[in-house]
Amino acid sequence: MNAAFKVLAVIGLVIGVGTTVPTNAKATDQVEIGRQAYENKDYETAWKYLLPLAKNGQAEAQVIIGDMYNIGRGVQQDNSQAIEWYRKAAALGNLDAIQMLGQGMRLLGESSP
Repeated sequence: MNAAFKVLAVIGLVIGVGTTVPTNAKATDQVEIGRQAYENKDYETAWKYLLPLAKNGQAEAQVIIGDMYNIGRGVQQDNSQAIEWYRKAAALGNLDAIQMLGQGMRLLGESSP
């Protein structure tokens, strides 16, 4: 499946579901929909798809929610919330979260997360 077809499929899913999150979609599909929405600056849709997954321990969703708080995209910028979500994802072994925590600690002048 080429990239253009995947994007169209995701857009079709987002348009088709309206304002509800499909309960029959796999978590990985929901993460992909949320990630695509985030990349397309549709932060409301990203939040709607990713927050429930993040709360249920999905590391990639936790990182994106952390990014949203870190940068203030779709939510009020909040470093403590960003760090909290990065820590949860890092505890699950997510390398992006570990990297973000390391960068944050260097910026704050601390030696470890």
